[in-house]
Amino acid sequence: MECLRIATFNCGGLANNRRRKVIFDYLRTLNCHVFLLQETHSAVYEEKQWVVDWGRSGSIFHSSSKNRENGVAILLNHPDLKFSSWFGDRNGRIIAVDLELHSNSFDIVNSYAPQYAPQRNLSIQDRTLFFRSLYVYTHSLRPTVLAGDFNVVENPKIDRSPPSGNHDSIGTLQDVCATFHLRDTYRAMYGNRPFFTRRQGQVQSRLDRFYVDNSIVTSSEFSCPGLSSDHDIVVLEIQSFSITPHGKGRWNNNAAIYGTPAFKTELQFKWQQWLTLQAFLFDSKIDWWIHIKDRI
Repeated sequence: MECLRIATFNCGGLANNRRRKVIFDYLRTLNCHVFLLQETHSAVYEEKQWVVDWGRSGSIFHSSSKNRENGVAILLNHPDLKFSSWFGDRNGRIIAVDLELHSNSFDIVNSYAPQYAPQRNLSIQDRTLFFRSLYVYTHSLRPTVLAGDFNVVENPKIDRSPPSGNHDSIGTLQDVCATFHLRDTYRAMYGNRPFFTRRQGQVQSRLDRFYVDNSIVTSSEFSCPGLSSDHDIVVLEIQSFSITPHGKGRWNNNAAIYGTPAFKTELQFKWQQWLTLQAFLFDSKIDWWIHIKDRI
């Protein structure tokens, strides 16, 4: 497989026609195959036109019907890349796609996490709940890439300048990554080397990141200037995908855990999340149940 370059970029809004054209033209000059955009400020009624505006190999824009300040998108820039399926959340902050490239199939989850902003009624708890919701989208048997603007750093001592000791609810995201064996690609390749993706005044931080599972071999990660945005464009180069074969093995169902308070609490929490997906993402309750029973 040829190297695949995926870019993530908080573009700061595409609703203005002129701005959208300038940003699209700029992205076309970059040697990247997939663009993950956050904070597009899209609306459902505009998405078809934006797909036409991008053209190329295809695109998906996902909007919130309530909050235009959100919006995520995935743009393809490779003739052999194809969408096979996709789904997203209700808030225009998550879009998950299955992509095919030649004989390779893999999943990409584009994430735009809420920012801690009390003046807009966005709390740290909102971000924690958002990270919990990533379980539904990141669960996959295929090679998986989780990326986007996470609006919080992994390690405030090395991912922020000036350094900080405040972790701001990162634990839930780390739990998701641990569950699906996802690694922070930049830290895995470059250790504690400083790298910042967003600049606001005198503060720099690494908010825009990639996480991949062990079946994905990466070769480099770097940034490009972000046009009309305080975020850089971060580019990950993937060298290859590999799927490790597993034997039948033996699995013992420990039924005793079903009666524990921790299991009941977690199942009840997830069940309330899954219920919200039925009407929005699936054609029928049967399709929904086929999807959800695997999670249970």
